[in-house]
Amino acid sequence: MKHFPLVRIVVINLLLLAITFGVCAPADGKDPDNPCGENLLSEVAEHLSIKLFPVINRTNFQVWESKFYPFNILEVKINEYLLSLFLDHPKVDAEVLDQRGMNRWLAARQRDGDMAAQIEIYRASMKTRDNVLGNFDSNAIAMRVRIFDSINARKFAERPVHGVDKRYTFAPSEGQLFFLDSIISLPVPFSSGLDLLGLTKQKYKGQKMSFPTWEQFNETSAWQAFKNATEAVHRQIMMQAGSALARNSGSEAASALFGSFSSAIGRIISPTESSTRKRREYIVSLGEMDAVSVGDVLEVVRSDSYITVDPDRPVVVLPKEIGRVKVKWVQEREAIVTVTQEKNKNDPIQLKDIVIKRYGRGHR
Repeated sequence: MKHFPLVRIVVINLLLLAITFGVCAPADGKDPDNPCGENLLSEVAEHLSIKLFPVINRTNFQVWESKFYPFNILEVKINEYLLSLFLDHPKVDAEVLDQRGMNRWLAARQRDGDMAAQIEIYRASMKTRDNVLGNFDSNAIAMRVRIFDSINARKFAERPVHGVDKRYTFAPSEGQLFFLDSIISLPVPFSSGLDLLGLTKQKYKGQKMSFPTWEQFNETSAWQAFKNATEAVHRQIMMQAGSALARNSGSEAASALFGSFSSAIGRIISPTESSTRKRREYIVSLGEMDAVSVGDVLEVVRSDSYITVDPDRPVVVLPKEIGRVKVKWVQEREAIVTVTQEKNKNDPIQLKDIVIKRYGRGHR
């Protein structure tokens, strides 16, 4: 009994420490690093952190920094352009990581909702066709973007993207400019005339190099194709980040953060074997990767074309909602849905119609 006052003092001190420092037990399902169960979505709603991993280039194409420094900088320039796109979004903090930074990010515990992404270039088709007065460039770039979720520290989405650009450049050389005064007379001061048949070869100007330098490359149609593909990567990252946030939190923070990016679009691609006239079932090209879950209601829309009297816009295409479907089964990239509502029985839901998954409150 004489030790009781000492025990009581110790217990009282522990209670005072708990009140002072806010000690509490971890709640079920909460982050062990956040034992009091604080809602990290309040931080996410303010800013989302996206790390950009080094670009992987599976092609043989390179861009050198300069003729004096033949070091490939194409991958660096792509990540720099992607970073500039994220900087336009006031609620996204983006940062480019090197290989060491990437390894650290994957190994460490991150804040809930943070993302990382990596671009892989797997095809680059760049063709140039010369003619009399210049050249025609046709460029097509194919990339994959892999998106990593910090909650699971693993890849949760992978999407292919493409970028194309076609351009005609008027660039006649001196050897192609001559004309015959005996046949025609042109009031154009071409020093060598105009070679209408393209019989002469264009003179090469400057030092020939194995790959273009950045100064030569950054105004070309090929770089525009890379930029177009990178912009498609940016849209995919934003959409998939919103998808992951909606899937992990179940709140409307994704809609508030990503705005127009907080939706996923797919198509009705096939009926199921068990589909009947009374209970129609379809397969759609959206799945778990798009934060689609059993019980979700998807919008079904179709585009209507209208002939107008405006010569600048003779045809206008407007989408219209034609019904809704409910998800009854889902896998990684596809889902099975049943028709629950149609706006017009004479205009039923059918193959190739567009389905839309929207994130946020009221869309489940």
